[in-house]
Amino acid sequence: MKFSKGANLTAGVSNTILTVPNGYDCVVSMLFIANVGGSTHSIGATWHDGASVAFLAGKSVSAGDYIQFGGPEGAFLVMKEGDYITITPDASSTFSSIISFDMYPAAPRLNI
Repeated sequence: MKFSKGANLTAGVSNTILTVPNGYDCVVSMLFIANVGGSTHSIGATWHDGASVAFLAGKSVSAGDYIQFGGPEGAFLVMKEGDYITITPDASSTFSSIISFDMYPAAPRLNI
C-alpha cells in the first residue's frame, strides 16, 4: 500500500519522520526536503537500522530550495520493522519534508 507523510521540522533537533511498524517492511521511494525559510541552512538525514547511517550530512540548502532522494531518479531504500529515519535541521531554520513509501507485510529475513 502506498503512503505519503508530510512534516514541518523542528529546528535544531532530530525529527523522526518515519518508523516502520512491527510486522511490516517499507520501501521508501522519495524523500523531499525543502528550506522554506529566508536564508541558507544545513540539514542532515539518518537511517537507523541498528546502526546510524547518515545519507545526508550537513547538506547546505539555499532559501527556497530543496533536496530530493529517490523520485524520478529511481533511488530507493528498503527498511524493516523497527527501522526509522530522522532529519536534523540547523537551529533557527525552517524546513519541511515529504516522504513517500510502500508498506508490505514483513518478508523472511536474510542473514546478510
